[in-house]
Amino acid sequence: MPPQKLKQAALALKFVVIGGSLAGLACGYALRTSGHEVVIIEQNASITKTDGSIRCPPNMTRILCRWPGMTEFFSKYATKLSGLSFRNGATSEPVGFMKFYRQIMSDLGAEFLVLQHNDLRRQLTSLCLAAGVDIKTGTAMNIKNVKEYQVHVTLENGSAVQGNIVIGADGHNSFVRSFVMPDNVEPENVATGVNISISMNRMLEHEEMRSLCEENQFTLWMGAGSSITGVLDTTRETFNLSLCTPTLLNIPTNNDWYQNHKVSDLPFDLSGYDPRLKRLIQLGHSCRPTIQQIFNLEDTVSLSGTIVLVGDAAHSASIHGSHNSSMAFTLKLKHRQIEDAVTLGALFANLSNREQIPVFLETFEELRQPRTLSTQRSEFQGLQVISLPSGEHQEGRDAMLRLTNDCEFEDFDVNAGDSDVPLVVQIWEEYLVLFNHDAVEVVENWWSKWGFML
Repeated sequence: MPPQKLKQAALALKFVVIGGSLAGLACGYALRTSGHEVVIIEQNASITKTDGSIRCPPNMTRILCRWPGMTEFFSKYATKLSGLSFRNGATSEPVGFMKFYRQIMSDLGAEFLVLQHNDLRRQLTSLCLAAGVDIKTGTAMNIKNVKEYQVHVTLENGSAVQGNIVIGADGHNSFVRSFVMPDNVEPENVATGVNISISMNRMLEHEEMRSLCEENQFTLWMGAGSSITGVLDTTRETFNLSLCTPTLLNIPTNNDWYQNHKVSDLPFDLSGYDPRLKRLIQLGHSCRPTIQQIFNLEDTVSLSGTIVLVGDAAHSASIHGSHNSSMAFTLKLKHRQIEDAVTLGALFANLSNREQIPVFLETFEELRQPRTLSTQRSEFQGLQVISLPSGEHQEGRDAMLRLTNDCEFEDFDVNAGDSDVPLVVQIWEEYLVLFNHDAVEVVENWWSKWGFML
């Protein structure tokens, strides 16, 4: 797919993006290439090494491949997934397999990829710098509206960055969120997770563990009260594990996304898991725990219209949204961060006068909120389903997953309203709607319908 160049805004604004996350970097690039000045404030002086992989579904791959050099980047650093494997957590026995059929992926025009979080962050940083985005090191301490669409962001060292609009892209423990969200709002849900990266050299020293690692597959072990996912990185050097539970655990973390801890500090009860899997986890040199509060935010733009939340700051995915995926029940991915970014970029590429600013921000909420709020709730429900305790509901879940083992591509060649359509095909088709979504196209359709009035 050739790189796509957005049109340039007739009126340029200055955006101050707080947070050099994937969402922050993507926003910075999308807005800069739309003709605006962009400053990104990131508290870490360099790209800190982060363990863990990220799932990149077709709707995210399609967007990124429009940016310069991304197709070549994916060819070098990403692995094309063949499907999702579901296993019994206690025995590692296969339960179901959701295959990514070549015919379907071809029609979507993009692949389902997996790559290292650190690699994608480094690539997006390079794109931003090449486009002229200013990336500053610092920690935001305060945001003050000076006058209409004039904002000062005060940093920890006492300096200030001025701009027209602030973008809060500082993750699920967002500092910026407090300037948008009312006081004393309780999270709708809380989840706990841990990322662990394991050297394949150490893993392959143990013959019993080799069968736990399947190339080009994303594997999910379903336990009672928690789940574990695993995927091999594109270099075949690291096996990335994520443990998650839809409950709050007492974990040793100061909410620093980049801080690692000893694997011995793991708070998870692993007693019900396959002994091989437990021994595999102990091969990890470190782990990165996270507690994530999931808020139901109806508003992602401040009343003043000068602060906008994106990515996990706006709509936190269930824990390890960037490192976890569970087809048939939930699909927790970073596509929303990229979609937020390109939606803002595509909208503000049309800016020609200041009166359009509140309209574009309101439209951003209208286009993004229904999609993100519905998937946020379904994601947490999905995490609960794949963590069911043994019993009738767990048996029903597994029975449905076993249907995937007998599903062939020909099963999709049926009428959507046919009562004989297999349940697993119906589920697959729901995800095809998700995969087929194009955030830029949505904005273009909106502009063609309403732009003449602005």
